[in-house]
Amino acid sequence: MIQLLLVLVAALCPGIYCFVQPTSNNVAIRNKLQPPTRAFNNIVSERAVLAPSAVATSSSTKQTSGELLRLLIRKADVPKKGDALNNQINSLVQALISAKSSFSPTTCIDGPLFASIHFIGNTPLWEKISAGAVRNIKGQKYTLDDNSFTNYAEIWGRHLHLKAVGKFSEIGPVQPVVDENNPFSSITSLFANKQSSLLPTPYDYEARVTGASISLWNKFTLNLTIEGTGTVRVLYADENLRIFLSPTDTNVTKGAGEWESEGLIVVQVRVGLVYDDWVDNL
Repeated sequence: MIQLLLVLVAALCPGIYCFVQPTSNNVAIRNKLQPPTRAFNNIVSERAVLAPSAVATSSSTKQTSGELLRLLIRKADVPKKGDALNNQINSLVQALISAKSSFSPTTCIDGPLFASIHFIGNTPLWEKISAGAVRNIKGQKYTLDDNSFTNYAEIWGRHLHLKAVGKFSEIGPVQPVVDENNPFSSITSLFANKQSSLLPTPYDYEARVTGASISLWNKFTLNLTIEGTGTVRVLYADENLRIFLSPTDTNVTKGAGEWESEGLIVVQVRVGLVYDDWVDNL
């Protein structure tokens, strides 16, 4: 039993953590399976409009982000049919990564839970442990005030869920912009980044898990002592969605072996845009 619990908690440890495609057969969710209406598309478009200071992007990048958001919401609403959207989603994800847009941690990282809707790469172990018969929400919440994070994963809806907490810190840009005609460009680029509220992509954070717990029926909680450190690479981020990369293989600190492979890409969406019944108790 203890080994099983450790395997479950493994899904919340370092790396990209608890990112998984949600599934559902909930009646309320099934009622949403009709094709998006014009009003729905207008709402998504309005929500996808970012404040000018939130992220430095071109108008085409904002349009790409808005279209990706629309498809991700559709995929979450229709999980069993969502795979038909994967090619379109993957193309838009690649376009946003290639744009190398800067982002504001205050508006794009800090805030509520961002639910994991889509991943690209080898199927990770944490994707396999959720029960497919119910809706399971998984994702991450970052708080800049105290540099803390919470990884949340439902195994059987809210009746059985896991949570891991820890601290995160900046590592920095993966590779500073270098002008071959200016030997000091890398230094001035780093200095400029420190002066600006916007950070370049790709950008790395170190995350250190300090504890975890398993909750059953929101009545019984088992606290577990577990530690580990991983890297989260931001490839794109705006106020509504973000794209993370696990740059290295991630292994469980206490048994269960590897559960994330190097190169795993996960796309997250602000939870309120996907699940309007979500109540943040994290």
